[in-house]
Amino acid sequence: MKKFQTIISSLLVFSSISTALIPTTSFIIQTGAYKERISGSNNVDDYVYSGYLLRYFIYKSSNISENETVEKLEENIINNKAIIYPTINNTNVTSQNVNVFETALMASIVNISIYGMTSWKEFFAEAYSKWITTPDAMKNKSWEILNNFFVDIYPHLQSKVFGARPQTLQESLKYINEYFTNSTLSTHPAVYNTKLDIKPTDAVNLQYQSPGFGTKFGLQQAIPNVPDFWQMSYTYNALSVSLLMWQTKAANDVENDVIKFDGNILQNYIINFNGNDLSAGLANMMNDSYTKASQTSLQKYEDFVKQATQSHYSSFDKLDSELKNVTKYETLDYQTGSTIFLKDSVTAMQNYYEWKDSTVNTFKQQLLNLFNITYTITGNNFKYFLAGFLFSPNAPLIGQKGETAAYTAYNFKRDKNTSQILSTSEAFIVFSAKGFNNYVKYGISQEYQMGWWSSPNIFCTLDHEMGHAVDIYYGMIESARNDAPSKFSKILNSSGIRGEYRGNVFGYDSIVNYNKKASAMKMALLIIFGVFCASIIIAIIWSAVRRKTIRKKTE
Repeated sequence: MKKFQTIISSLLVFSSISTALIPTTSFIIQTGAYKERISGSNNVDDYVYSGYLLRYFIYKSSNISENETVEKLEENIINNKAIIYPTINNTNVTSQNVNVFETALMASIVNISIYGMTSWKEFFAEAYSKWITTPDAMKNKSWEILNNFFVDIYPHLQSKVFGARPQTLQESLKYINEYFTNSTLSTHPAVYNTKLDIKPTDAVNLQYQSPGFGTKFGLQQAIPNVPDFWQMSYTYNALSVSLLMWQTKAANDVENDVIKFDGNILQNYIINFNGNDLSAGLANMMNDSYTKASQTSLQKYEDFVKQATQSHYSSFDKLDSELKNVTKYETLDYQTGSTIFLKDSVTAMQNYYEWKDSTVNTFKQQLLNLFNITYTITGNNFKYFLAGFLFSPNAPLIGQKGETAAYTAYNFKRDKNTSQILSTSEAFIVFSAKGFNNYVKYGISQEYQMGWWSSPNIFCTLDHEMGHAVDIYYGMIESARNDAPSKFSKILNSSGIRGEYRGNVFGYDSIVNYNKKASAMKMALLIIFGVFCASIIIAIIWSAVRRKTIRKKTE
């Protein structure tokens, strides 16, 4: 299974950080305008937390707190928490904190992505990808809710209420709450109905198809009896992350693979306890996913993209030219160049993989839309934050584990005396292009069909990683954003291309054509095989001649 990675602080692999919890899940709203207060923190989650806000927005965009099946689930969990959490503290698993469980479960229903459950950072990146890349024919109620967040909520937060979480969280939650309370009957945001008994007659074809579950997706999938198959079940993963969030009160991000719950216990003590099987109720919670996105939401997205294009770049060439200019560098050893050169990268990939022009045009258009949309959400100074956007033929990527498809690396501005984090400062992205080439052959992301990724788009890795960068930028405080244009060149000059990635880079290194390289390898193998065979034949002939010579001498 392909993976993404986020890497922090001079490319240290992301890990959970133990800090004092802050009371975020009570959703207490305090009045007062936002004003930047610079104070340090040791907690990465205080600067990379857009996923937390998005999960709350999704919770507010649903009626999950009124769902009878969910109420029974919660009752079973509370009554059996000693069995469900046998080795960890479960004091937070009470009726007073059920909103934490409901928020996590609802987020998993709207943003179908097992990978997105691993942390709220991956959740946000997957949601960003789903929002931008889902085809019109597959846009459903869940997409509409994401569209409301990214069009109506997030641009405001990125421009007005950003920076460190302790200083901004309450104002952010207040703004989200007012979005719902101030809406009228005619303008009321979409609400995901978890209580539909049947799916709509004109259901969206979501094209899910996974081994063992067929076209069933989300909470329609049962938890298998065999432990080896638990991780394949969406229901198992959704319940696991919801249980974990409830146990921690979701005060900090928690990676879902920290604790492995027993799937048979989840089945027998939560879903089917005392003969009361809740499987059908869970499956019905997916019915509104088949509801088509409203025409109003489709038009809102189209208008947003149109505005983004008019405000920024009308063509791929113009985008490429400015990014190449903005990211120019000269290192101490006099190496020069740029750290973003989209046109050269795409041309090199086309030559290497022998992509058709139609594939290249699709790839370019997706990049153009992605940057235009991102700049509209974040503001223009984001261009002085994104320090690299590189493509490599390496698979796996140099320095990465297993089948990592891409990674986003980022750094922080720290207090010189205490080393506490003051702000995020930069990010750069590296992609393994081999994955793109594989998906070109299939036409749809197989990881999407299995519920692993949120988007069917074959190039969705682009948008996923940009989602990470946008999320990280949200933690950049105002003074750091204002200083970014004057300090960006220094950042680039200190790293250059090789400071960001030490492997091969499309558009920078001379790379042999993929098919020619494969042909050359085949030819080399044939030559080696031929030489080997010839050597054996010569050895046999020589041995036979030698035996005849020996016989003649003995005669």
